[in-house]
Amino acid sequence: MTEHAEAALVRGLAARAPEACATLYDRFARGVHRYAVARLRGEVGLAEEIVVETMAEVVRDIRRLDPGRSSLSAWVYGIARRRVLLEIRRQQRRKSVPPWGQVTLESVRETSDGPSLESRALSRLEAQRQVALLTEILSEVEMEALMLSGVEELSAREIGRVMGRSERAVHSILHRARTKARERLVGDDE
Repeated sequence: MTEHAEAALVRGLAARAPEACATLYDRFARGVHRYAVARLRGEVGLAEEIVVETMAEVVRDIRRLDPGRSSLSAWVYGIARRRVLLEIRRQQRRKSVPPWGQVTLESVRETSDGPSLESRALSRLEAQRQVALLTEILSEVEMEALMLSGVEELSAREIGRVMGRSERAVHSILHRARTKARERLVGDDE
């Protein structure tokens, strides 16, 4: 999104224009959802709640955004991050089956009896296995930075703003995370 388009979107949100709210949702909902699902270890329903809460907070508090200090993307993901961390803390207080061990009704509905069911299930299991391997070796900070960079395609500067770190620190975190991930995933394939 260009600076001009971002500024126009921020003005539209401040004016509570419905088309600006729709643009905000179109631009960020999928990415925030992916981010939340990954951080909440596959909890699709909670991720959807995070998306709704994040979008509502962005619209409600858009006047707090200082374009000189942060891009709209970094600000949106910062809000999503806070909401995810609150949910993680809430889950840690509850005693139950860990989120990664639960199967949601939505994921059961997504599967069908078609011929590709086995291949989709195997792909999903392999992806889950690789994420589980990475969560064993990467710190929470490394995993989050890697996800924001690789999946959400935020710049190191934006990731720094989301995570409250310097751009230089983010580069260092990403380098460590990528090196560890490469060593572990390549080592497992041999």
